[in-house]
Amino acid sequence: MSKLSFDYAKWDRLEISDDEDTHHPNLDKNLNIRVNRITRDRKEEEIDTEKATAEEAGDFEKAEKLEKKRPLHQGNVCHVVEERTIINRASGTSDKTKDGESFQVDEYGDFKEQNQKVLDAFTNADWEQSSEMLKSQGAILMGEYANSYYMLTALEAEMQGKKALFKKLTNQGQIISQIHQLAAPMNRPPRDLVYRFFEKFEHEQSRAAFQEGVDHFRMQLEKRAVVKKEEQEKDAEEEAAAAAELEETQPVPLIEAMYEMTPEERKGPGGLDPVEVFESLPEALQNCFKSGDVAMMQETAKAMDQEEFRAHFKRCVDAGLWTPGGD
Repeated sequence: MSKLSFDYAKWDRLEISDDEDTHHPNLDKNLNIRVNRITRDRKEEEIDTEKATAEEAGDFEKAEKLEKKRPLHQGNVCHVVEERTIINRASGTSDKTKDGESFQVDEYGDFKEQNQKVLDAFTNADWEQSSEMLKSQGAILMGEYANSYYMLTALEAEMQGKKALFKKLTNQGQIISQIHQLAAPMNRPPRDLVYRFFEKFEHEQSRAAFQEGVDHFRMQLEKRAVVKKEEQEKDAEEEAAAAAELEETQPVPLIEAMYEMTPEERKGPGGLDPVEVFESLPEALQNCFKSGDVAMMQETAKAMDQEEFRAHFKRCVDAGLWTPGGD
């Protein structure tokens, strides 16, 4: 079952190295991008290996912790999966029953964004205003996502200690929920029962029954908020433990990474193989590329025969080892 609130902690693991200059400006950008990808792939391979070992040993808890450590990047952050939250119409609680109402997370997000003003206005409406809004804005407030919105938002408010907002949301959410309950056995659209609902609840006894439903709903959400906060704290602890267990892989140096790439992958802008070019360089120039130090390169250039240096340097540029003019 999906979590009832969105967990943004995973974005702390987001890697955007393919789009950022995470290397020295003199080093060829395309080659370094490929190096960054190798670094990332190494991290994922380590996680895959350790995860498979844990699963074979039956330690699924450790496997789950390792999966949470997987770096997110443009190659996997946009992978689309079907994520659904099940909402029970009658009680407003999260459920997996077949009688529940399921919604697509993206569609629910669109609903909130497009109708936030109406939802906020209804949250702050009194009894009479609520009646008028449900009649005039029924397409929104009696739609499939409004009932879920008030339950989920009320839960978030309770978890954040916003008691006044929590009371408003639960009260308004129960108006919508109880209209849905009234319509269900009649097999009628909920909008058709708005007038009957408010006529019925004009009497003190009916309002008392309504308030009883509100109080029960609040009690259920308050209990759920306590449990959910405990779950979030436990998740945070497990995330920290997983991070401590899995040592971060250091970035792969450019020269080391070249040897793990195929000749086609590492080929420079001039068509030369950077490995072949690097191995043909004098040791002093090799050290410049290993360090990526521009000052060292300048000093080495001064000490070498200029014609020899220019010949080596041109081959380095064609191989993608160096980009002139970046310093």
